[in-house]
Amino acid sequence: MRRLISSLSLSTRKPHFLLLYHLHHTQTKPTQSSPIAHLNPSPIDPLNYLLTFIPQIKALSENPRNKNALTSLDSLLGQAHFLDSAASLIVIQYLCEIKKLGRAKDVFLKLKSEGKLKDCILFSLVYDCLVANSGIHDVEVVWNELCGNDLKIDVCDYVVYVCKFCGREEIKGIFERVVMGGRVLRRESYGALIGALCRENEGELGKEVMRVMGGLGIEVDCFSYYVLFRCFCRNGNVDEADWVLRELVKREFYIDICVYGNFLYGLCKTGKFREAKKLFLRLTKQDGVGGYKNVDFLKEGRRVIFQLKCEDNVPNILAYESYFRSLCDIGRLDEAEVLLKKMMNSRIVPEICVYGSFIKALFAADRDKDAIRFLQVEKKKGLVKVDEIASYVIKGLCQKRKLDEAVRIFDETSVLGEFLNRTNICNCILGNYWKEGRSAEAENLFRRLKEGNYGLRDASTYEVMINGYCNQSNGVKALLLFQEMVDRKIIISCALYEVIIRALCSCGSLREALKYLNDMVESGNMVYSRRWKIFISSTFAALEHGISSDF
Repeated sequence: MRRLISSLSLSTRKPHFLLLYHLHHTQTKPTQSSPIAHLNPSPIDPLNYLLTFIPQIKALSENPRNKNALTSLDSLLGQAHFLDSAASLIVIQYLCEIKKLGRAKDVFLKLKSEGKLKDCILFSLVYDCLVANSGIHDVEVVWNELCGNDLKIDVCDYVVYVCKFCGREEIKGIFERVVMGGRVLRRESYGALIGALCRENEGELGKEVMRVMGGLGIEVDCFSYYVLFRCFCRNGNVDEADWVLRELVKREFYIDICVYGNFLYGLCKTGKFREAKKLFLRLTKQDGVGGYKNVDFLKEGRRVIFQLKCEDNVPNILAYESYFRSLCDIGRLDEAEVLLKKMMNSRIVPEICVYGSFIKALFAADRDKDAIRFLQVEKKKGLVKVDEIASYVIKGLCQKRKLDEAVRIFDETSVLGEFLNRTNICNCILGNYWKEGRSAEAENLFRRLKEGNYGLRDASTYEVMINGYCNQSNGVKALLLFQEMVDRKIIISCALYEVIIRALCSCGSLREALKYLNDMVESGNMVYSRRWKIFISSTFAALEHGISSDF
């Protein structure tokens, strides 16, 4: 098998999709070295089944009373218990689209009885397919109907799960169903939703969840308020941040430098530089900041941040660093440089993140040479580890497509000592080699990582290489690396599964794509069915156009 792949890879005249096609059809029994050897065959070929099933669905969508199509559909569903998990999910999705919910529930029960899918995936099928347009209460009714005494999760658990593992669209979908009402969730579920929305910079939606909680008589915890405060500051919405801060003060939340630092950033981002400087001077001139004695002194019409009474000591370095990083992040480099010199003259040695903020700002202002010069100056001073600053410079040069310069600095710094995270830097360089089409150099660096010369390979290293091969239509090497990840028991992300599956589909290797899809589903990588539906419709569109199962 390895010899076959090598010979195929050397053939430059044969189109890549033919390589995969030849690979599939010349191998009658998968061997241990095959990149698809770990896949277990299904009792029914999923591709042939779906190619027969989908035309019946299309016929019924055009004419729900088509008796011939309905008879054929029921005949096919009689074999559904032989399907693997991925094909069953596709069947449920199509049945729900034409409102054949009873039949979809039968296939769902078959999936549940097999016990191969995580409960969160089963719940997502009820949530987004079987009860797609109703409130959360209806979802729970159907879930209870189908699972009865076998319930292991409920809607509250599912909300927390989606908020933890899913992205913006999935989280906003949960939000829409929650505000529809019909079911009172546990407080931790609302808290998880507020946190997830704020993570996606949807502070106004997070505030709406708090309003819903208030209407239900559920108290909002201080941590949720703090998360919302940070979100508003991050987005430069200081008026809303001030409102949240007032609520925190009322609840006797301890006000420390993290609160002041976030508000400093919010003031800078929204262009309120006079207020930001006023706050900074207050922090550095007072004996200390943090806390308050009571809330009676808070007046309306004046920012809460300037009304707080000081109690505990906070080192000046934290105030300097917060203000400096805020100035850097919004591109006020001249003021930041003055502040940095003042810090140095005061013998304040900043944390490495401060240097990183300054270097990022220099690159953002197209002052690449100044960033490199700053690295050289700090190297001579010897106050901080050079490799820590060099990491920021290397990443900045990579973003500017100055890869040779980045590699030169990487090599020079490697000679001096070990990077704290050399693998992370190598992954950055690897990704940019692929972006510039320098695949030979990417392969050489990966080989050196494999030999242990440049640190250890991690999941991100493999993802960069596999994405690179797929973008160059070199599916054979991509599949071999994917199999290496499986053999090494490296955790494979949903995103990487999608890359492999899309690559196989683009070459017409739908049967192999479906097998990998089944692996992805049964490993628990596909959590939320809305993402599942989008992925299926975009990736397997070829199925609906009747592509031959032989190709």
